[in-house]
Amino acid sequence: MLFVGIDVASDKHDAAITSFYGEIITESFTISNDLEGFKKLHEEILSHTESLDEVHIGIEETGIYSKNICEFLALCDFNVYMINPVLTSNSRKSQSLRLTKTDPIDALAICRYVEFNLKRLYPYTPSLYIFDEIKSLSRARLDITFPEFKKSYNHQSKWVYKLFYNYSTADKIAKMHVNTLVDILAIKGDRFIAANHIKNIAKFTIGQVSRANTFLINNIISDIIHYTKQMDELKKEIENIVTEHFSNILTIPGVGTITAGLIIGEIGDINRFHSPGALLAYAGLDPIVYESGKFKAKRVSISKRGSNYLRTAIYTSPKVACINPNIKDNKFSQKYLKKRSQGKHHNSAICHTSKNMINLIFSLLRSGAEYNYEY
Repeated sequence: MLFVGIDVASDKHDAAITSFYGEIITESFTISNDLEGFKKLHEEILSHTESLDEVHIGIEETGIYSKNICEFLALCDFNVYMINPVLTSNSRKSQSLRLTKTDPIDALAICRYVEFNLKRLYPYTPSLYIFDEIKSLSRARLDITFPEFKKSYNHQSKWVYKLFYNYSTADKIAKMHVNTLVDILAIKGDRFIAANHIKNIAKFTIGQVSRANTFLINNIISDIIHYTKQMDELKKEIENIVTEHFSNILTIPGVGTITAGLIIGEIGDINRFHSPGALLAYAGLDPIVYESGKFKAKRVSISKRGSNYLRTAIYTSPKVACINPNIKDNKFSQKYLKKRSQGKHHNSAICHTSKNMINLIFSLLRSGAEYNYEY
């Protein structure tokens, strides 16, 4: 049986091959991050065995850099395992008291981790294109940012973009007719008072008016309008994919199309997880275990490892289900109220309901069934 450890980087990868009991078959060697390098690794592995089932390859999960080589090796019918870098880091530290970190050492540490944890690992399978699409779309929507418009008004409001696109400097806003400004405003409350307030602060601003500033503001607002349009298109595409392929997830209280897209995209193929507990750990919502001798901590926090995107979505959904008055009574709100009555803090009660949310999502993705409010 062979164990292959691959330490991934942007332009090259370091690999090592060992057998049982840590015997080094091939010292750490470097391959380029391209097809030629992948073929070199493939040939090196096959030079030591003819049985693909005997080869177990560990790759640290490092986002875009690990994806290509992982897909390549999986399509070559090798057993490939994506491993959280935190776990391999602990494996490397356990081998020496010295604070040592190099790519060759990391490759051997990955080999050791795969060997010692083989029974607990699940092979990677090339994900369906739908998961990659929805994951990219959801993250893109989260990562788009906007220039700040501070003080008293929401800088992300569409009326703000319209105002500054047509009246890009404070002196132009100060000279606007108040009724023209009132027509642009889209706020709660008295728009006439707000219009006079905006004109007043524009009149006495310390900002400097120049052609360069006007040009820059117009360009910034144009970018904002452009990205806003792209965000709307991203949102529609996410909604289309979720509605077409995962409509049953939308039946869960507190889960909308964008949240559902984020959850599904981060989870990927649900068959990667053998239990709801594994999915809970992947989201970093599992409690930290702290025991030493006879001491066992009673109050612990969540691990916060794994996908922070998934953790945010899972934590937000039951919060909406519990607090939003427009959502009818459900088992999440019941669990929340029960924990609160037991003296639990709001955040702690939400964490308890998050576990129920994980269990439900796991069940629905496996079965394809819809949520039953009466259950």
